[in-house]
Amino acid sequence: MLLFNGDSFCWGYNLSDRTDRYCVQYARKVGKQFTDLSDHGCSNRTILRTTLQHDISKYSQAIIILTFQNRTEFYLNGRWEYVNMGRGSGKMFREYYKKYYEEELGDADELITYDSLRYYFEARGVPLLLGTSAKTSKIQYDLWINTDDIPMGETKHPTKEGHSIITNRIYESLL
Repeated sequence: MLLFNGDSFCWGYNLSDRTDRYCVQYARKVGKQFTDLSDHGCSNRTILRTTLQHDISKYSQAIIILTFQNRTEFYLNGRWEYVNMGRGSGKMFREYYKKYYEEELGDADELITYDSLRYYFEARGVPLLLGTSAKTSKIQYDLWINTDDIPMGETKHPTKEGHSIITNRIYESLL
């Protein structure tokens, strides 16, 4: 069984049929069932939190794609709120990016998430393919899925063809 987690790229944002997303295509290609924990607009903290809250002992492979470093989340009034430059326009979002966020914070959060996931899966003996949908990073990921050769739609998310290319990259990375 496969475990996927990630942002809107994994979730299939922009697709008219979410069965065209790379996690579905890859699972079909290798003939395995899968669980997808991804959510659109989420942060690396969200990906880490939802992965750690999930029992990974039943999985033979995890494929996790981290997202842009400048996203975060917080818990307020009984629910998780995503802070994402592309998602909100209210005072809270403007103040966060104007007064509190700096690239160094994003880089540190990304490294904490990356290392936490690597060690978590290693300690439990579950193979992990760890990638990113960000264009740039100081980290050397196993897989980059936001490259110039991936066709993107108007919302800057992979098209059906883009998801097919990502599927093949995952497959080749795990050979």
